[in-house]
Amino acid sequence: MDKRVLERLIVCVLIASSLFVGCATIRKDQTRNTEDLLIAAGFTQKVAATAEGQAKLNALQPLKMVRAMKDGKVIYVYPDPYNCKCAYVGGEQEYAEYKRLAIQQQIALENLTAAEIVPGPSADPGFWW
Repeated sequence: MDKRVLERLIVCVLIASSLFVGCATIRKDQTRNTEDLLIAAGFTQKVAATAEGQAKLNALQPLKMVRAMKDGKVIYVYPDPYNCKCAYVGGEQEYAEYKRLAIQQQIALENLTAAEIVPGPSADPGFWW
């Protein structure tokens, strides 16, 4: 194999691996944020301590909110078999609070982004000409 081709291949592999690590880090941060919101909303963390519990946890789609019925009541389950090996469980009230907190957080992030992009009235007007 030509030395230049080999060098380019190595560079491509390094770039691809760093992108993969970056995406994994972002996903982990997003998961941590979601779990913080779930706890703030009143969800309970249920650890899969037994093999049976772990099997049930693994049967659910990871990191996705699942709506289910238990004892005639609607419950919501957010399984995380990767980090805490647990599931966050809450009822309709906790789910509504989670959604409210998530929307509130999204609005705050959008406001922060807008404030960083658009200068406020205290900005030096001479800067623009």
